[in-house]
Amino acid sequence: MTSTTSTVAVVIPALNEAKTVGGVVRRVREVLPDAAVIVVDDGSSDGTGAVAQAAGAQVVTHGAPGGYSTALQDGFAAAIAGGAGQVVQLDADGQHRPEDIPLLLAELGHVDMVIGSRFTGASYDMSPARRAGIALCQVMVRACGLRVSDPTSGLRAMRAPIAADVAEHGFPDGLTESSYLIGLTRRGVSISEVPVTMHASASESMHDGFGGVLHFGRIVRASARAALRRGGHDS
Repeated sequence: MTSTTSTVAVVIPALNEAKTVGGVVRRVREVLPDAAVIVVDDGSSDGTGAVAQAAGAQVVTHGAPGGYSTALQDGFAAAIAGGAGQVVQLDADGQHRPEDIPLLLAELGHVDMVIGSRFTGASYDMSPARRAGIALCQVMVRACGLRVSDPTSGLRAMRAPIAADVAEHGFPDGLTESSYLIGLTRRGVSISEVPVTMHASASESMHDGFGGVLHFGRIVRASARAALRRGGHDS
């Protein structure tokens, strides 16, 4: 895959992140002053969109929450419509460091997608259950030929054709994580990772609580199905 322009767009899905999104947007603009910063306000009730716009972001607004994958899809569509050749996805809650984006973009010169890994950088605390789930995902993606340590990371950079495909078709099964990466690998997309530093979320995540447990269960099940699938086109 190749892109025809080096313009960068940073897509930030956000749900009720008014306390943190402004600072995230400003830091992105400091690190990448020429990048387009696109915040997808996924039906927030706390003024997230207004805060993001005041900080200098382009805001895509959902009237009601549509979910993380839908927010990314619409953000990617806005990025592609704006002529982006490279698209970065970044969380709005302060977990991901905008200062790490140049590391991903540098690696993107060699591959189609780059993942920011919390496990090859500084230590990252998480519950034993979540760590076990990620370990299962690691095994499944590696069985499919993808050697990455953090298949559920939400910090990624990609070339425009990958983002354009999501913009048009969405994510398979509505999942952005390891089953999606398995599908990309089988389609010949080259994926690597770089070490980054991640922090605990400063606010309620779009995947927190019992809903987050169910979501992670979906990731593991979908990854297992994708890993066991033989041949064919994952879509």
